[in-house]
Amino acid sequence: MERKQSHHKPVRSEGRYAALRLTTKPNTFAQRYLNSSFVWLSLMLLWAVTDVLHATIPSGGRPIEPDTWITHLVFTLVGLAAIWCMQQSGFPAAWDSRISVKQRLLLPMFVGVAFGTCAILIDQITGATSILAAKVGSDFNVGFPGSLFVYTGGAIKLESVFRIIPIPIILWLGSSVFLKGRAQNKIFWILAVLTSAVEPIIQGIPLMQLAGGEIGGFSFAAYAIHAYAFNFASAVCFRFYGLLGAVLVRFGNYIIWHIGFGFYLQYLTR
Repeated sequence: MERKQSHHKPVRSEGRYAALRLTTKPNTFAQRYLNSSFVWLSLMLLWAVTDVLHATIPSGGRPIEPDTWITHLVFTLVGLAAIWCMQQSGFPAAWDSRISVKQRLLLPMFVGVAFGTCAILIDQITGATSILAAKVGSDFNVGFPGSLFVYTGGAIKLESVFRIIPIPIILWLGSSVFLKGRAQNKIFWILAVLTSAVEPIIQGIPLMQLAGGEIGGFSFAAYAIHAYAFNFASAVCFRFYGLLGAVLVRFGNYIIWHIGFGFYLQYLTR
C-alpha cells in the first residue's frame, strides 16, 4: 500500500525572531532597543570617520585635537547602556517611521539653524568672538574644510555628554528604580532644566575669564540666555523625537554658527 505524501510544509516558528528584527515600526522593547542601537552605532561610526578626516586634512584656525580610540569606545559602550535606559523611560525609538520625517529630522534642524542665526546676530552686536580671538591669537572657529569634520563629530559628542547619555540613565534610576515607575515626566523636566545650564556654565565662565573683563555683563547675559534656551530646546526634541532630534538641533546650530559663519570670517572678511 502506497504511503500518501504530505504536502504540508513545516511551520516555522518566527515569533522568537520577530522580536529581534530591525524595523522602522518597533513595538516591543527589543525592537526599540535594536532600532535605536543601530542609529547610535551609525552616529559613533560617523564621529570616528570625522576624527580620521580631521587628523588627515589640515585646516588651520582654532586647534582642536581628534579624540582617541579609547574615548570612542567608552562613548559607544556607555551610549548603548543609555539607550537601554531610554527605552525603559518613555523615549521614542531613534528611527520610528510613525514619527514623520518633518518632526524627526527637519524640525530639529530648523530649530538648530534658528539658534545658529541668533548666535551670529548676538556676536555681531557684542563682538565677543573677535575679542576672544585676539586674546588667544587664533581664529575662534576651526578653519574650513576641517570645520565640516570637527563640528559634525562635535555635535554628536557634545549632545552625548550633555543629554543622550546622562538624562536617560539618571531618569531610569530615579523613576524606574527608586520610585517604581512614578514621576517619570516630572523627573525628565527637572533634568532638562538642570542639564541645560551645564554648557553655559562650563563654557561661558572660562570664556569670560579668558576675555579679562573685555566682555561685559550684557554680552555674557546674551550668551548665557541663548545657550540655555538652545540646550533646553535640544532636550525637548530629544524627549519627543528621540536621540537624532537632540543631535540635529546642535548640528543645525553648528552648520550656521561654526561652519557657515566660520567660513565667512575665514575667507570673506580678509
